Amino acid sequence: MKVILKKRVANLGHEWDIVNVKNGYARNFLLPRDLAIPATEGQLKRAEKFKEERMKALEEVVANAKAVADKLGSGAEVTFTKKARGEKLYGSIKEQDIAEAIAKAHKIEVSKEMIHMKDHIKALGEHKVKVELAEGVAVNIIVKVEAEA
Repeated sequence: MKVILKKRVANLGHEWDIVNVKNGYARNFLLPRDLAIPATEGQLKRAEKFKEERMKALEEVVANAKAVADKLGSGAEVTFTKKARGEKLYGSIKEQDIAEAIAKAHKIEVSKEMIHMKDHIKALGEHKVKVELAEGVAVNIIVKVEAEA
């Protein structure tokens, strides 16, 4: 069954993509959750129009993200001074903390959703963190965590 996605669906496609899925998946998952609409002739024309607009907007976003990535540079650093017991921190450093530190140190606004870590930082030392500025544009930064004196 051909459907048009209304929202991004993991491992399937992005908004306004036209995808061919099994009937049961469309009827039982995509359509009831308002993630897709049936691909009628009128909707296909509308989807193509929106997809073209999205591609233009995406090109602009990627260009801006590349400019920010160049400004931020690979290997940029942010430093935190936290209370620690041995090598372990009291508390942890989260994505939001890193986003605020980047804004303060480098004057670049990033959201916490752009920062990808396996776990929150809970130890002293240097940690590599990936910041995905746009689809296909990512930069790695170094997060240094030092103990308070």
